[in-house]
Amino acid sequence: MSEQGLSIFDDEPEQPAKREARADQGDDATQVLPRVPATPAPPAPPAPPTARPGADAPRTAPGAAPLPVVRRGGYDPAAVDARLKQHAQENAGLTSSLAAAQQRIADLEARLQAAEAQLAESQTPSYAGLGGRASAMLRLAEEEAGEIRSSAWEDAAGIREQAQRDAKTIRLEAQRDTDQLRAEQSKELEEHRARVTTDAEQQRSQAKAEADDLLAAARRAAEQLRLAAEQETTEMRTQAQREVEQARAGADREVQEARRMLAVEKERLAREATDFHASKLAETRRLVEEAEARAASAEDRARTATASIADVRQRAEADSESLLTRARREAEQLLSAARTQAEHIASEGTNEAERSLARIKAEVERMSKRRDAITAQLSSLNDLVSRFTRDDSDDTDEDTNEATDEATDEATDQATDQATDDTAAGSSDTPSEDNVSASGGKGKGKA
Repeated sequence: MSEQGLSIFDDEPEQPAKREARADQGDDATQVLPRVPATPAPPAPPAPPTARPGADAPRTAPGAAPLPVVRRGGYDPAAVDARLKQHAQENAGLTSSLAAAQQRIADLEARLQAAEAQLAESQTPSYAGLGGRASAMLRLAEEEAGEIRSSAWEDAAGIREQAQRDAKTIRLEAQRDTDQLRAEQSKELEEHRARVTTDAEQQRSQAKAEADDLLAAARRAAEQLRLAAEQETTEMRTQAQREVEQARAGADREVQEARRMLAVEKERLAREATDFHASKLAETRRLVEEAEARAASAEDRARTATASIADVRQRAEADSESLLTRARREAEQLLSAARTQAEHIASEGTNEAERSLARIKAEVERMSKRRDAITAQLSSLNDLVSRFTRDDSDDTDEDTNEATDEATDEATDQATDQATDDTAAGSSDTPSEDNVSASGGKGKGKA
């Protein structure tokens, strides 16, 4: 220990290597603040794809399959609902991504505040461990001085003065070394403090710059997500409105087409009923004229026969009873033949009336089937219109029902009129034939 003390309090100047070793020891005893690790900037979230310009060109969202088409150009409601649900889910995903980005921004702001607090603490370091070397050296110097004093007291009194001089010299050297060490340590402390302050400032600046970059990137990503979500929502709303307008226009076209078809069908039924009524009326008139002509002819024959009978009666009075008996027998035969002919003509008229009635019933049944088909078609059109346009459903149903009722009533009235005309024509034909036959039979009987 004395050798170590002699090396410390030696009169010779210290070597630079020893000073560097002491500086290294002082650095070891100095409290070193840990460096705050720089937080790497997280990668910015990818920006969502922006919508292509010209929103009127595509009918569906980019990357989505086209909607299936049903009922003359209209869209399938199930596909439309599925597409709207898909867009709602995508919108919810974008909203959750925006919330995650906002949470990330809050975390980064918290980390920035923690870094700033740690940097503030590093600017006021503790100096408790910086004077350990000087204290040790002073303590060592005092021990060496005590040993020297002990040796001096053991020596002679003559050496006391030399020892005092040596002690004074040693004390001066120690004081000089102590001052030098204190100056070096103060310089090193200032340099270390400057380095720590510079490093802390750089770390704080770097952390602040990284936090600003992260915050700006997060804000840009959040703004891009918000703009993309707003643009997607606007496109979805525009597309849905366009599809609704197209469906409404298609429904209007269907209604107009149905009305036009009803008008055409109504006109055709009216024309057919008019033609049928005219033909039946002409046929009835022809039969009446023929019956009247036959009746006039029968009356002429009856008048002629009456005149002949008067002549014959005058001649018959002179004839014998045998001729009268033969005449009566022939008259009975002619009357029987006339009755048979009248019954045959009446049977033919009844059969013709039944055939006409059967044709009318078949026509009425055909009209009823066509009315049912038109009603079913209008019901399907009403379903299509009510599915896409709830607001106009009441007006469309009212117009459709009125058109259907008018067509049905008109067809039923025409069929009823035709049946009535045919029945009247058949009834008028039958008595005419009977009258003609009866008149002819009477004439023949009298003849």
